[in-house]
Amino acid sequence: MTSTQPTFPWRGYINQITHGTDLRHRVDDSLVARLADELIRQRYFTRPVENYYQAAVAGLASGESVTLTDEQDQEVTRDLLTRLVHALDKRRPWPEPPFTSADISEWPSLRDAPIIGRIPLTERDVQSLLHRVFSELSPHGGEGRILVLRLRTGQVVALLSPTSFSAPGIDLLAYTDPGSTLAAFRDMTGVDVEPR
Repeated sequence: MTSTQPTFPWRGYINQITHGTDLRHRVDDSLVARLADELIRQRYFTRPVENYYQAAVAGLASGESVTLTDEQDQEVTRDLLTRLVHALDKRRPWPEPPFTSADISEWPSLRDAPIIGRIPLTERDVQSLLHRVFSELSPHGGEGRILVLRLRTGQVVALLSPTSFSAPGIDLLAYTDPGSTLAAFRDMTGVDVEPR
């Protein structure tokens, strides 16, 4: 049964951290370490690590329930969050992740950028590899979908998907040098891209 706890600004982040974890019994140190590493990598947890860190601190300080469901034990969850905050503190300074999602509002500045590469996969495949979701360019559809990424190297790229979710071929647009941008994209994301 799902808990009907009141909503606090930190709750969504804590729910992401604890989702899918058996919190009826104390978790081992290796799980805490893996969670800390994944928060820093921002691969599955796609918001900045600072957001999750601050949410855990705020949730613990609030005195409110930090459990996601009634099946989770309050003390076990608090113990996990406390140990996670400590593990994240030990890993400071946090390295910059290989890539981050940029806001869709950056698309207009990339709209006329040249197509420098093509990913020979479907939108579904790319979303699965990057753990990021494409956004509709138009509220009525029909214009394709976009995903804007900022690479650790500073380059900003747009991934433009055709209108069919299952059609292969995602265009990669950027204003930066094609050779170095494609190399950085491959290195930072692990996704192969063919030059255009």
